[in-house]
This record gives sequence, C-alpha cells and structure tokens, in this order.
Amino acid sequence: MAIHQTHYTYTGINRQSQGSEMKRVLLIAAGVLGVLIIAALAVPFLIPKDVYKAQIEKAATAALQRDVHLNGDVKISVFPRIAASVGGVTVANPDGFDRPNMIEAGELRGSVKWLPLLSRRVDVQELSFVDARVDLHRLANGSANWEFPEGEASASESPAPSGGGFDAGIEIASLENASVSYRDDATNAAYDLTNLNLQASLQALDQPLKASADGLFQGQTFDISLQLDSPGALTGGSPAAVKFDLDSPLAKLTYDGRVTLGEAPDLDGGLTLSAPSVAELAAFAAVDLPYNLTPLGGADVKATLSGPLAALNVTFDRLALKGQLIDASYTGALALGDAPSLEGAFTALLPQAGDLARQIGIDLPASSALERVQIKGALKGAFDALALSGLDVKHTGALLNASYQGDVGLGGDGRVTGQVQAASDELRALLKAADVEMAPGETLQTFSLDGAIKGTFKKLAMTNLKLAVDDISGTGTVGIDLSGTRPRLTGDLDMGPLDLSPFLGDSSAPQQPKAASTGWSKEPLDLAGLKAVDADVAITTPALTIGKVKMTDAVMQTKLADGRLTADLPKFKVFGGDWNGRMAVNASGAQPAIDFTMNGSGVGMSSLLGTLAGFDKLTGTGGFTVTGASSGGSLDEIMKALDGKVTTNLADGALKGLNVTQLVRSAQSLQQAVTTGSLQNLDFGSVLSPSASTDFTSFDTVMTINDGVATVNLMKLINPVLGLDGSGQINLGGQSLDLRLATSIDKSGQGTGSVVQLNGIPVPVRLSGSWSNLKVTPDLSGVQAALKAELGNKLKDQLTNKLGGDAGAILGNVLGTPSSTAPATTPPSDTPPADTAPTDTAPAEPQPATAQPSVEDLAEKAARDAIGGLFNKKKKPEDPAETPE
Repeated sequence: MAIHQTHYTYTGINRQSQGSEMKRVLLIAAGVLGVLIIAALAVPFLIPKDVYKAQIEKAATAALQRDVHLNGDVKISVFPRIAASVGGVTVANPDGFDRPNMIEAGELRGSVKWLPLLSRRVDVQELSFVDARVDLHRLANGSANWEFPEGEASASESPAPSGGGFDAGIEIASLENASVSYRDDATNAAYDLTNLNLQASLQALDQPLKASADGLFQGQTFDISLQLDSPGALTGGSPAAVKFDLDSPLAKLTYDGRVTLGEAPDLDGGLTLSAPSVAELAAFAAVDLPYNLTPLGGADVKATLSGPLAALNVTFDRLALKGQLIDASYTGALALGDAPSLEGAFTALLPQAGDLARQIGIDLPASSALERVQIKGALKGAFDALALSGLDVKHTGALLNASYQGDVGLGGDGRVTGQVQAASDELRALLKAADVEMAPGETLQTFSLDGAIKGTFKKLAMTNLKLAVDDISGTGTVGIDLSGTRPRLTGDLDMGPLDLSPFLGDSSAPQQPKAASTGWSKEPLDLAGLKAVDADVAITTPALTIGKVKMTDAVMQTKLADGRLTADLPKFKVFGGDWNGRMAVNASGAQPAIDFTMNGSGVGMSSLLGTLAGFDKLTGTGGFTVTGASSGGSLDEIMKALDGKVTTNLADGALKGLNVTQLVRSAQSLQQAVTTGSLQNLDFGSVLSPSASTDFTSFDTVMTINDGVATVNLMKLINPVLGLDGSGQINLGGQSLDLRLATSIDKSGQGTGSVVQLNGIPVPVRLSGSWSNLKVTPDLSGVQAALKAELGNKLKDQLTNKLGGDAGAILGNVLGTPSSTAPATTPPSDTPPADTAPTDTAPAEPQPATAQPSVEDLAEKAARDAIGGLFNKKKKPEDPAETPE
C-alpha cells in the first residue's frame, strides 16, 4: 500500500512539471508571435512608400512587358486587415497604337483578412478598381494591344507550390465608373462600355458567385445580374448552374440553366426574351438587313437551349412577332450550325398585307389590293431549302378574295402543289392596282378561278381549271414558264362566250354615233403587251367578240413570240357564214404590222360591210375572200396603207338607195317619158332615196386594194329585170366611195333588156360620197354633151332649110321620136307638156327674142327640163307660151 502511494505521488508531481513546461512554451510562442505581429505592423511604416511604388512598377512592367506607372500615392496597412491602395495606375500601349495607354485607373485598392491566412485561406474583403479606362484596339494588320509576349509572361509566373495550396474568397469585388472601348480597324467595328459599375461576391470557388452590373453599352442603359452555383465546376469543365438576367430598354433576357465550359461551351436551359422593337434591337446589334424591320413590332421568345454553342439546338415554346400590321408565331425546333434548319408549325395574321410589304420594302404586285391575310402551316428543312406543308393561306379584301391549300418547297427553283381559288367583284380596280391600264368600259368587272396548281416557281401549270370573267366561263389548263427571257403562257381552254374587245382598245369607240363620219381612230396603237410575254394558247369558244365582230363556234390557236402574234382560225361562224382564216400582228418593229387572210361562205354582206366598214347599202349572201397587209402606228394609218384583194359572190340581195326597176315601172320607158314630156310622172322620190333598193339574183365583185383604196376590177349585178355593171373606187382609208353602175332593163324579165338611155345614150347611176352620207344619182355627164351636140346639129339643119319644120318635129327628132306624118297644123295626139308651146299649120316668121321664144329656145328648154327632171329638181309651173307666127 505504501509503495502504491508513493508511485501515485510521483506521477502527480511529474504531471505538474510537464504542465508548467507547456505553459512556458506557449508563453514563449505567444511572445514570439506578438513580436512578429508587432514587427509586421511596424515594418510597413518603416519602409519608405517610394520603395513599394518602385517595386510594384518594376514587377508589373516585367510581367506585362509594358511600361507600368503609379502616378498616385501607395498606401499600405496591416491592421485591422492587410490593405493596399495605389492611385493613378497606367499601363502603356505597345508601339504602333494611336493612344499612349491601354489602361488608366484612378485608384486600385484591395484588402485581405488576417486570420484566414493562418489556415492557408486568402479571404479578400475588397478588391476595387475605380475610374478605370480600358482601350482595346486591334490594328488593320491583326495585332492587338491586349496581346502580351508569352515567354516573359510565363517566366514571371511563380511556380506552383509543391505542397498544399491556398483557398480563396472575395467578399466584395467591384468596378466603379469604369469604361471599356473596343476598336477594330479591319472591320471598322467600334463598341463603347461606359459608366460601368460592377459588384461581385465569391466566398469560395465551390460556393455561389453573385454579381450585378449596370452601365451604358453603345449608349443604351443596361442592368445585369448573375448567379453561378460553382465557379470551380465551371472552370473545371463540369456543368454549372447559371441564372443570368439582362434588363434594358431594348430587351429583357433571362437564361436559367446549366453552362459547361471547355473546348466547346455547352448550354442546357431555358431562355426568355422580350424585345419591344425588333428593328431597334437589330440596329443595336449592327445587323445589316435590306429590309425595314420596324413594321414587325416586338418579339416575344420562350425557348429551351441545348448543345454546344456552335451547333445549338433551340426548341421554341413560343417565338412571336407582334405589331400593328403583323401577329405571327412559331413553335418548334431551330438547329443552328453549318446549315441552320427548322422543324415546326407557324401561324400569321396580316390585317393589311399590302401596307406591311410596302413598309418593309418588299415590292409585291398589286400590293395596294392586298388586305387581310391568314397563314398557317408547317416548316421543315434547312433555311435555303425549307419545305412548307399543310399550307392554308386565305386573303380577304375589297378587291380580291383568294385561298391556297397545299405544299410549297423553297429549295432550288421551288415547288408548288396545291389548290388555288380566287375571285373578285372589282376586277378593273384590281388590274389598276397591278398597274394594268384598261380602257373605259363595262366589261372585266368580275372574275373567279378554281384549279389545281403544280410546278416550280419558274414553271407552273394549272389543271382542272374553272375560269369565269364577267359572263364568260371556261375550263381547261393553263401554264406559265418564267425560265426564258420573257414569260411564256400556254393553255388549252374550252371557253364560254369570249369578248376580247377591251384588250384591243377603247371598247366604247364602236358605240360612238358618228364613228364613220369622223374617220378611223388616230390614237396610237399600244401593243407593248405583245412584247411583254410569249404565248401558245388554244381556245375553243361558242362566241368570240373582237370589237364589233362576233364569231361563233370558234376554234383559235394563238401563238405569241418576240412580239409577233399569230392567230389561226381553222373554223368559225360570223356574219351569218362559215369562215376560216389567219391573222398576224407584228409588234416587234418600229410600227405595228398586220396581215390576214379570211375565207367565208354563206356570208351576209350587209352584216360584214356594216360591221367592218360602216357601209350597209349592199345586202346579199354568198362567198367572201379577203387578203390584206398593212402597217402603221394607228388604225387610221393602217387603213390608209392597206394592200390586198377582195372577192365576193353574192346571191339574192339588194343595193340600197337606188331602185332602177321602179324608174322603169313609173313610166313605160324613160324614152317615152322624155318623148311625151311627161317627166313629172316619174317617181324619182322612190327611185333615189334611202328607202329605195334594187334587188338582184347575183352580184359578183373583184377588188384590188392599194394604199387603202379598193379599185373595182369586176362588179356585175343581175336580176330578172335589171343588170348593173360597176366600176370605180372605194376609199377604205377615207371612208368614201365613187362608183358608176351602168344599168340595163328587161321589163319582161326574158333577158331582152336594153340599157337605160336617152335617145340611145346610156345613163349610168353614180354612188358617191362618204359612207355615212352616200348619194345615189344618175350620171349625166355624157348625156349632156351628147344631147347638146345632137340638138345643135338638128337646129343647124333646120336653119339651113330655113326652118322648114315646126318646133315639135325638131324636138321629136332630137329626142328620138318618129316624125309626125300629120299636117303641120295638126296638134299632137298627146297632151303637150305645160312648158311646151303648140305649133301652127304653117311656119311662122321668127319673132324677136324679147317678144316670143324662138324654136331654138324652146328646144333648149325641153332638154333642160329633161335633164333637170332626172336630178329630181322641182320646177315652178309656167304658163303656156304663145304660138309663134
């Protein structure tokens, strides 16, 4: 027991001794530490500030290989934390740059907490850069002032410690009133970041980083906030959660997701973007586009991003553009990369599509007629070869209602397959909006079409087409080929009644009441449309109207190439007959030229001449052949330069304005009427009048046209009583004629007719004047001379024989009347005319002219009465002359 007691006591004493030694060690260590701390606190104040300044400048200059100067004070403190500040820091630019310094700072300050250093942790309480100015400049040769020599910079780096390391944290890092400018002489790009204030906090590399900043970038204010869950993971190539917010007047943007840095930065997260003006955002981003984006309004985006930045995949929950003239959206995928592509669906509503196109700067035909457009469909494929499927496009407006359902491919020459419908109740206004000039008229007011369309953007064809224009309707196929120098139209149409008059000039012109009297139109022909396109179109129509000409049962093959229009008409009906022909219009030269050939049978001549020439004095039915060629700048010039030939073979017709048969039937013969002096019995009012006509059983004509004047080579009219042989000219250019018709009469209808004559002198009928005021008169130019000559001979014989006969015998001989065998004193059996004096039984001595008319006077007077009567002149009744002695 004593031994154990002793041992216990010894152990206790030993422990007390060890405790005392430990206390002494701790006290000594504390003392040393205190001395070190005091020394650390005192040393900075013992070392001159210029030494710090010089050493910092030397070390920084060596590290950066640039002149670094500290123009301000250097302040260092170690309590309550290690802190330092340097004022007026400048870092020089390399040689060759226009500004002396790359960096200029008003003050650089920082502080580090003491205690964390003991546990090998650098805990930075503050790191601030105040009034910093950074100028980043790339020269045209590619060199930049932020590039430092790699060898010296690497040599200045301290080698990594072989054992252990420091952990680090920054409580506050800030930039105050900083600015950064960037210039690139090669691209002329320039960016300015000014009034930058930034604050950041990082407790450790594996702890969240929080930062916020505000300032001006390119004159636009911005406010940024950033949260990064692990900078260490981000810099180590592992995914790091990031939330980034940008707020500015141009856009609000948020990204919430993961970011992986490495050789190819990778994103995986959600993005939202709201921009009130796409145009202002594009202008701020210096995106140079050929269009004005202002009408597109603002953008609203909600999307998911995934994949590397170089080939980012974007899935849009919503991509919308909204403005006053557009409301469009897209949902689906966007794959970026070497060939960006889309796959999704889109919709668009354009309340005024024409206004939108004009404001954007897109030149669309008839843009003023485009109004409300609704579009929906699917997109798929690369940007340069997009395929639009399930398209449903509708246009509604005052001038046009249209729709399209089908597919469209944008690759290459494009591809179109679908059904198209269109209708308009204001076709003229629609054509005017498309800059198509139309002559005034009541046609081309409405149209509609419905058909299947297929082909490429350069070559389209419509099948199962149903087309209607006004009351015209048709079915068939049409096509357009845009691959050549001019558009080429093709078609095979079975049309309803077709009126082409509005395309050939003023449709109201034929309705002018005095068109013939005023001559042909001198308005220049506008055939520019023939040079704008080529065409090959076959048309079958029950009725084709071209101006005044109306054809029925027409089959027409039309070809247009290089301004030359050829229309083949293998069959058609017009003017009551069956026709075939060909017409060509050449608009390729300085003046339009035409040539044509027409052959008809069973043709109504009154309808033909009345329609084409405004001449309706000839009726009848028969064959008609006409060929012609001309050129000129107006219809007047063409008619005056027309060359050709006309042949007719008519039957059972009439020549209006003249009734030679009535002339004969009014008295038994013209000779008898003149012989008896009963000219007043002839009904010249019904013989020569607009209501008069001469029927015929056949009428053959051959005319040669030269410079618009038709010369009658043959004109022969025959009926059972009457025969006419014509000669003369018809001036087509001047719309006038001058024809002489030599007539013969067969009162019995047995073919034994004789020529209408005065004492054996034929009396032709003359048709002369303008078409609108035609005159029909006897042509007495030859009769007058013959009568005067014969009358003069008779008078000469009588005078030679000393007036051996009476005046009645002289007049009878002159007019071809058999001599009277009755005594001279016997009066004629017929009642003498009122203006003819009776004769005595014996010859009387001539009386002075002032007292009584002479025989010569009486003879001249009788001739004048006969000739005047043929012209239907009225004469005042005269008293019977006294009997001469």
